[in-house]
Amino acid sequence: MTSTESAESQPRRVVTAPSPTHPSLQSFVLDVECAENEAVEWVWTATAAGRFVSGYQLVPRAAAAAPER
Repeated sequence: MTSTESAESQPRRVVTAPSPTHPSLQSFVLDVECAENEAVEWVWTATAAGRFVSGYQLVPRAAAAAPER
């Protein structure tokens, strides 16, 4: 089995991006498909009108649950 085949057999989930803080703004990312053991960290861009999601990073779920220092 190749690494591509093993990745395809793992359960996946779709995480929807948070909405912009103002209705006139649009996010670049609508949703992300990730593995069950991954979490999504959203990258926000701030403007005078509000904030919107402009990117994301997939991180291991254990790292996402750890408190920041």
